[in-house]
Amino acid sequence: MKRAALAVLAVAMLPGCFKLDPFLYARQRTDHYVFNPQGVDAASTIDVGQIDEPVAIQVNGEVQIWTVYVRATAQPPRGYGIFFHGNGPHMANDGQFGHVKRLANLGYDVLAVDYRGYGMSTDVEPTEVGIEEDTRAALASMTARVGTDRLFYYGHSLGAAIALQRASIDPPRALVMESAFASIQEFEGDATLMDFPDDYVAWDSWASSTRIQSVGRVLFLHGLADDYVRPEFSERLYQRAQDPKQLVLVEGADHGTVAAKLGDQYAVTIHGWIDQFIPPWAG
Repeated sequence: MKRAALAVLAVAMLPGCFKLDPFLYARQRTDHYVFNPQGVDAASTIDVGQIDEPVAIQVNGEVQIWTVYVRATAQPPRGYGIFFHGNGPHMANDGQFGHVKRLANLGYDVLAVDYRGYGMSTDVEPTEVGIEEDTRAALASMTARVGTDRLFYYGHSLGAAIALQRASIDPPRALVMESAFASIQEFEGDATLMDFPDDYVAWDSWASSTRIQSVGRVLFLHGLADDYVRPEFSERLYQRAQDPKQLVLVEGADHGTVAAKLGDQYAVTIHGWIDQFIPPWAG
C-alpha cells in the first residue's frame, strides 16, 4: 500500500519536477520530551529512574542536538550502545524509544540521539553531511563518558544507514542494523516501481550498499512481512558486508515489530552477537 501511494505521489509531481525531500526527512518536532517508561510488553518497560534528563550537545555554532541516556538495571552494564532512530518520529516516540528500553533491559546503557531537525534539536533541514556532524558530536560525548572499548551502534530503518555512516568512519565494537535499506536510489526505485535518478527523491544518497563493503562485525535484522523496506535490502547488504556478519530474517515481523516477534529469541540473538566482541564481565 505504501509503495502504491508513493508511486501516485511521484507521478503527480512529474510535471513540476519537484523533489521529495520531505519524504526522506519527515521530521517530528516537539518542545518538550516525554519518555514513557511503560512499553507494549515487559521487555520494553523500564523503571523511570533509569532515564536520565535529556541533554543538549553543541554540534557547531548554529546547531545543537538533544540526547537521552538510559541505564541498564544492573551496573556496570554489559556494554554501551548508541541508538540511531528511523525517519519520522523523534527519539521519545514510543516506537523508537521502545528499542532503547529493550536494549536497557538486556543490560546495556544506551544513548539515543535526535538529529538536527528532529524533536527539540535545532530546526534546520537535515542532510547526510549534517547528520554525520551530529552523530560525530554524539559519539564524542559518549566516548568521553564511557570510552570505546565496549561500545556498539544500533540503527533502525534510516537510523541503520546513519549508524553505518558512523561505523564506516569510527568503527564500533559491533553494529546492529534493523530494517535497513540499501540506498535511496534502490529504495525509491523499489518503492515507486520507477527507475528515477536518486536525486529525484533527495540530494542525499545514503548509499549503504557501498559503505557496507568496508564494514564488518554487523548483525542484520529484518522482518519478512516488512512491506515498507523489503527484507531483500538486508539480504543485499549482508552479501556485501565484510566478515564477521549475521543475517536474521524474522517470520511475521513488519517494519517495526522485529524485536516483539522474536520474543525471547531477541535477547538470545543480541547477546549472542554482541558478546563475541564485547565479552561479558568476568565473575
